[in-house]
Amino acid sequence: MKEEHLVSAIEQVVSTLTMGQHKKHCPLCRGSRTKNKHDKSLSIKIDAKGVQYQCHHCDVNGGWVNSRDWSFETIPMAREPIADLPQSNNEVARKYLQGRHIADSVIESHAITGTRRFNGQVIPAVGFPYRDGDLVNAIKWRSADTDKRFSQENVCEDFFNIDSYVDGNDLLICEGEIDALAWITSNLPDNISVVSIPNGAPSKVKDGKITPEDDKKFAYIWRAKRELESAPRIILNTDNDGPGKALQEEIVRRIGSAKVWLVDLEDHKDASDALEKEGTGYLLGQLEDCQPVPMIGLHGAEVFSDAVVDLYNNGQLRGARTGLSSLDKFIQIPPGMVTVVTGFPSSGKSDFIDQICLNLALSMNYKTVFCSFEKPPELHLMQLAQKLTKRPFFKGGEQRMSPEERDHAQAWLKEHFLFMDSRRDSPNDITGILATASSAVMRMGCRILVIDPYNYITLANRTKESDEISNLLTEVQRWAKSHDAHVFFIAHPTKISPDRRGSKMVVNGHDIAGSAAWFAKADIGITLWRDPYDIAPPEAHIWKVRWSWIGKHGVCPLKFDRSIGCWSDFAPGFDDDEEDWDF
Repeated sequence: MKEEHLVSAIEQVVSTLTMGQHKKHCPLCRGSRTKNKHDKSLSIKIDAKGVQYQCHHCDVNGGWVNSRDWSFETIPMAREPIADLPQSNNEVARKYLQGRHIADSVIESHAITGTRRFNGQVIPAVGFPYRDGDLVNAIKWRSADTDKRFSQENVCEDFFNIDSYVDGNDLLICEGEIDALAWITSNLPDNISVVSIPNGAPSKVKDGKITPEDDKKFAYIWRAKRELESAPRIILNTDNDGPGKALQEEIVRRIGSAKVWLVDLEDHKDASDALEKEGTGYLLGQLEDCQPVPMIGLHGAEVFSDAVVDLYNNGQLRGARTGLSSLDKFIQIPPGMVTVVTGFPSSGKSDFIDQICLNLALSMNYKTVFCSFEKPPELHLMQLAQKLTKRPFFKGGEQRMSPEERDHAQAWLKEHFLFMDSRRDSPNDITGILATASSAVMRMGCRILVIDPYNYITLANRTKESDEISNLLTEVQRWAKSHDAHVFFIAHPTKISPDRRGSKMVVNGHDIAGSAAWFAKADIGITLWRDPYDIAPPEAHIWKVRWSWIGKHGVCPLKFDRSIGCWSDFAPGFDDDEEDWDF
């Protein structure tokens, strides 16, 4: 492995860690070792000064200081690992697990049977140690009774039992630690490793979905990125209730449906309940019969029964509002779909989409990942900050934003936007762009992807551009559906003579260079039009809406405040100057 690739691999490992000392697998020597392949020989130390690493097997070492291109603001502070584990000899707690049919050997290796203080009272409790090799980073405690009291010693921020994952194994994810112990008791096949999520399903869901406010609770998915990528299959077994189903849907959205399989435990609440009532043979049988998430291929009608009932009870899919009330009369922003945006140069396409993404972040807490080839991220952030504060960023005639407003805007924007930087190592082919966007969904739960503009994307075969564009849009559509995200794809129209523009010519999907697929495969199509003489207000022309329940064709006049880059609903008295709108 080349040095730069090694450092990149270690950076990825470090991005999932808290400050402190850690033992991890070495990406340089692990693949070539014939003995002790699972030994975590790479020591990593993270502190306020930077990162140091050393492998005790191959002796590779190095590090970087905080001035390196690395943000320690994303690394949470954590307590020291737990050095002295509580005694594990409480008979009441042990009988509690035995009563759930957990094997004694599993109790010994994966649980602590002790006592814990809950609300001032010390009672028998079961502790679940969250390990990282030989270290115990945290312990999740639950009372050994029917009251289900919980507490934590340190913060449980990774999958429970993730340290036991074997590279190349399928990964079975369940909702609770006792469910994981139930699966381990069932003597899983050697090619399947089991983990449980650290914080359970959110107790509140909206319309059967996890709300964006809970996005931070899923950081454990990003922290297990390496294991999730290594697993040929991700097998989900969440609880059989509303929050459990919503949790399942959100995990599928974040990691993509391509290799996700679902275990059906029928009427049983969870794996622990199934083990008590049916035994290990039932669990293993249901695991063997798990089914892939419907994505491609043929499926029986029974696979879609729940979706049909949901349509009957709740009606058609509805999208989010754009934040521009006049535009909301024409379109919504639904998940799993693609909006193609076009228009002549300087018509305001990029700024317009930025405004919608900012509005969605403000109203819905949606996160966006930008692949903007023409905007360096620092200038893109500047434009977004102007929209957020409604004050100019640079010195000028009007009062500019204060340093405090600037810093507040940057902190808020960091929570809602990610950027691919085309000046560095961001991809310029659609496969790489979508792979990077998938990481953004896994890391922050991003629900919006912006690709701006098309003509910077490298195609495999420019001689058959029409076919390549059609295939590209198919990939983008599939990605949007797989991650339940919305994609804004900006594409310029083919060159049109200036004399044709003087008579208010409005282009549409048929005028975009390269392929008629821009019109055919768009779910929503929008053209931004600007009067070349700035007499009439700018307009959004909606020329394609695939489904009638998410919008309709029409023309929406808008207003643009050039001094701060804000779009709003049109009001009489529109006045503008001659500056171009695009960055």
